[in-house]
Amino acid sequence: MVHQNAARYNWIMSTPSNDAQNWVCPDLRTYWRLKRSQTHHCWVLQGINVAQQFRFDEYEGFALSHFSGQLTVEAVQQQCRQRWGDRVPPELVLQLLEKLVRLGVLAPVGTPPSDTQPDSPPSQPLSLKAGVRWFQHPDGHWILGDPAGLRHLQVSPQDRQIIAQLGHVPLAALPQRCRCAPQDIKRLLNLLAQGQMLEGIDPPQPPRRKFTPMKLLYFKKILFNPDRWLGRYVNYLHWLWSRSIALLLLGFLGLSGFFALAQYLDMVAWGQTLIQTYSWNLLLPFGLLSMLVVSLHELAHAFTLKHFGGAVSEMGLLFMCLMPAAYTNSSDSYRLARWQRCLVIGVGVLCQIIIAAIAFWIWFATANSSSLHTTAYLFMVAALFTVALNLNPLARFDGYYLLAAATGINNLKGRSFGLYAAWLRRQASPEQGRERWILAAYAPLSFLYLLLIFGKLFLWLGNAILTHVPFLVLFLFVIWLIYYYYPE
Repeated sequence: MVHQNAARYNWIMSTPSNDAQNWVCPDLRTYWRLKRSQTHHCWVLQGINVAQQFRFDEYEGFALSHFSGQLTVEAVQQQCRQRWGDRVPPELVLQLLEKLVRLGVLAPVGTPPSDTQPDSPPSQPLSLKAGVRWFQHPDGHWILGDPAGLRHLQVSPQDRQIIAQLGHVPLAALPQRCRCAPQDIKRLLNLLAQGQMLEGIDPPQPPRRKFTPMKLLYFKKILFNPDRWLGRYVNYLHWLWSRSIALLLLGFLGLSGFFALAQYLDMVAWGQTLIQTYSWNLLLPFGLLSMLVVSLHELAHAFTLKHFGGAVSEMGLLFMCLMPAAYTNSSDSYRLARWQRCLVIGVGVLCQIIIAAIAFWIWFATANSSSLHTTAYLFMVAALFTVALNLNPLARFDGYYLLAAATGINNLKGRSFGLYAAWLRRQASPEQGRERWILAAYAPLSFLYLLLIFGKLFLWLGNAILTHVPFLVLFLFVIWLIYYYYPE
């Protein structure tokens, strides 16, 4: 019987050709932990969320240590031969895969291998889900979007030809029909499955893990799908994106900036007066005004994306260190032209600057004794503070996505660290041209930034705990350890 936490190994996605050596060995690490037992001279595969384990001999355990979702059967077999020589059975890895299926470690999706036909292709060809849309990007590449507008896959013209054959041509015939290598089919089908774009094939849901305090650093809560509501009102707001409005805004912001610089010393002095007068009592109104600014910022993203014909599939709240803020899923902007995508990302910051400018004029025009004067000042400071926070390109805020859009490098952070990983393994660089140097510069800056921010955060938190509530935190930590390590 296959256990419900078994790793789902999709044989269809592992190139169902006539060569079983081209199958990709699955990644078991989501559900299983592999350990070497020095006592029994064997390898033990232990369930992460279930009290279940299986023993394997030296050859099998060494092969399992290479099951990372990256190597083919032939590649793992070659690793075993290099380690053990002729003592390794010639079909060790294939026999190991069949053993994992029998034990319930692997749950094959689609057509599983059998003893008689281990390399037979699936009887039904794969096809895209209904509603998956094609978009041709102005830069020349193609983008495939899922029906909900949540995921987008950028592909080359050759990949598009392969995908166009899905549902019409058996997978085994695709390499010959599209004149491509089986590895290209494997890579593309894995990407489509991860994006949940293939009919009848969904990636396995990761096991539900127990709560850890690290989850409090960042998590999201989806509230609603605003797409229909945005579509109802965006037609009344098209004038906001006209050239005349852009020129008016340019003049207004330029004039506001000139007067704000002239009043800089007065603004600093008023801020010091507020801090001396109200002290910590300013935190609550400042926080509420910051949340209002960010909400208007996110609406600017959403309406601009809708103006350009995109889909806004979700809005909600995200919590960073338990501090709430609004967010908008604007991933549909990936299909837009580069300048449109930059505008969708940058309009949120522009909205904050406009709010700061309006608040400055209200502050400038009102008497010092009025509550409106103080509120306008806090509003202006909240807008400028969130602008500075948002424009940071080293964190995943608007500055990061604006840099990615301006350079045309999607997944900027992941690719930059992947470049250094390839260099450390002495592998060929996966990046070429000017993009390689941008990525090479981004990774160390991002790493130093994270080290600095989280280092200071943990030092501050540790000092606060040891100073004020050491025994309470120790008690809560012990309770959490009991909860976390107590078996299900």
